[in-house]
Amino acid sequence: MKLASLIIASVAALTLAAPLCAAEPGTKDPSINKRQHRQQQRIKQGVRSGELNKKEAKQLRKEERDIRQKERAYKSDGTLTKEERKDLQKDLNKASKDIHDQKHDAQRRK
Repeated sequence: MKLASLIIASVAALTLAAPLCAAEPGTKDPSINKRQHRQQQRIKQGVRSGELNKKEAKQLRKEERDIRQKERAYKSDGTLTKEERKDLQKDLNKASKDIHDQKHDAQRRK
């Protein structure tokens, strides 16, 4: 009985501790990298399809480059805090909206 209780308590402790380990500050954030890659692909696709003209694509690429530079600056001290991640996600949300808006405006590549 004591052994079973000990095993259950150990499993519960590990289960509760796992999210805490994932939330520790570090420099890796696959969700940000995945979003950046996906947004770059959306820009490329927009250029190929003609939904984005050269000027729009250039501006969107600059916006993505600025986000990468901000990410590098945040990571330069060896950590990426929760607030910094939140700020990067906010910037990525805006960039995503900008990509959508530019792809769906009336301007077309000539």
